[in-house]
Amino acid sequence: MSESIETQMLDALELFHYSYRFRQHQFVLVLDDGARLEQLMLDIRVLYSSHIKIVILYRADQSIGDCLDRWGQRGFCFQHLASQTPEQALEVLHQKRVWENVAVIGLDLSAEQEAEPLTRQSLQIAEALGADKVFFLGAQKGLSRGGRFLSHPRPEELEDYLNRDEPLNMESVRLRTMIAEARRSGIEIIILEAKSGTLYEEIFTHRGSGTLLTDDYPNVIRQGRDGDLTDLLMLIRHDMQQGSILPISEESIAANIENYFVYTVNAAIVASATLVDYGECAELAKFCTLPRYQGKGRARQLAVQMIEKAAELKKDYVFALSVSPKMWDFFLGLGFEEVSRQGLSQVWQAQYDFSRPSKAFKKSVAKGPVAC
Repeated sequence: MSESIETQMLDALELFHYSYRFRQHQFVLVLDDGARLEQLMLDIRVLYSSHIKIVILYRADQSIGDCLDRWGQRGFCFQHLASQTPEQALEVLHQKRVWENVAVIGLDLSAEQEAEPLTRQSLQIAEALGADKVFFLGAQKGLSRGGRFLSHPRPEELEDYLNRDEPLNMESVRLRTMIAEARRSGIEIIILEAKSGTLYEEIFTHRGSGTLLTDDYPNVIRQGRDGDLTDLLMLIRHDMQQGSILPISEESIAANIENYFVYTVNAAIVASATLVDYGECAELAKFCTLPRYQGKGRARQLAVQMIEKAAELKKDYVFALSVSPKMWDFFLGLGFEEVSRQGLSQVWQAQYDFSRPSKAFKKSVAKGPVAC
């Protein structure tokens, strides 16, 4: 069955939302040995059409000229310099005229004596350009440890793996270089598989695709505000489609935006939940976290903040419902007790669909603060 027009429009809205966010930002793409540029060409065209400034760096002994020639004949223009030292590359990139096209530069690293010269020099060039993100595109989907994919590991977590000689799918010297440069410069580093769709999914959707390496960014919990509407809509939409939370309209989100609590990382919303007022009590609802940021305790911190807010508002108790066994354990871990749905607020019962196979959990706010 084809997607509804509403779903198609929401997909378009997500694309336009992220396109606008990154418009005129500087991204650097680094092709690992063996990465095929033609596999990424459609993604690059979407980035270019979104007015994102793109620099593609590769080791000069790789051969990508034929690919650029083919796409050049189709009207997609590149500024290609086949063999440049890092210093020459920076000199060229600082010329404004190069931004009329996608800059593609082969780095001559023959004079470099240090380990992992492509990684280090690419990151230093990106920093000099003021780039926001650097994408390393190669054979791996991203980082993995013992076969388990790592979407957004903390720097200290990775260093612990390296110090304990844990089995990671990347050379330790290269990974240490990335961690050090991310900490020093603040640039986001993303490790991606060099295949069609990965750049698009990483940049233009809420899901992400590869492994994100960052320094420790400011982590802030705050209440929602008007400018958060689209971000909340995109965040909640996935969970509604999966059936883990009940559908909610954009109008309802907008009307109750101040009741949402959002968890931001470097000012970007990565998790949210809402506190719904029912007089003597309040419901904790609509818990959503971006896939990359799950399993880090952010939903728990949101819950703690909302419980404390309910206490400030002199509520007798808070409650929550879910159809997910994972969320049942989540609420029990916060000190909630499983209760009958018929024992909850009459105002809430009047508007709830009891055919939904959910379990209810309740906690008295008089029991004191919840430990994070």
